[in-house]
Amino acid sequence: MKDAETATIELFRERRLVFLRVLMRRLGNLEEAEEVLQEAFINFDRAAKKETISNPDGYLMKIALNLAVDRIRKDASRRRREDSWFDANSAGRIGAQYIAAAPQQDQALIAKQEMAQLAACLEELSENVRGAFILHKMKGLPHSETAEILGLSQSTVEKHIMKAMRHVTANMAED
Repeated sequence: MKDAETATIELFRERRLVFLRVLMRRLGNLEEAEEVLQEAFINFDRAAKKETISNPDGYLMKIALNLAVDRIRKDASRRRREDSWFDANSAGRIGAQYIAAAPQQDQALIAKQEMAQLAACLEELSENVRGAFILHKMKGLPHSETAEILGLSQSTVEKHIMKAMRHVTANMAED
């Protein structure tokens, strides 16, 4: 058992940066890449103690990539939940009537007023928070593209969007 542990430590020392680069490309975030790599090494170590692994590099890479895919799916699922929560909690206040194909004149006036109210509400936010909200919620860009356009991390963009959503929801509900 000691040999398996020594081999795992050596593999970690020798190949850590290679695996970390691959995971960073996949996840786009150093912290997440390090967390996934740590978890992959723990899983690898458990497996190495139970059985002989003929291709340690390949086995560890497979574990790491599977964990990265799981994390990406979990993040996407979380974002979908946040988006649906926002849509469900703000559709009436932000103007579901904008979706209507041919709104009546009074509905068009209400929609115009609500859009002006939304614009005024967004003006109260910082440029980056407002930009993240507009690019993601109104233009439909994914968090990654929004982050790239604004020159921010994806995590920061997600936080800005949530801040804007809370602000818009609270302010549109008041009126």
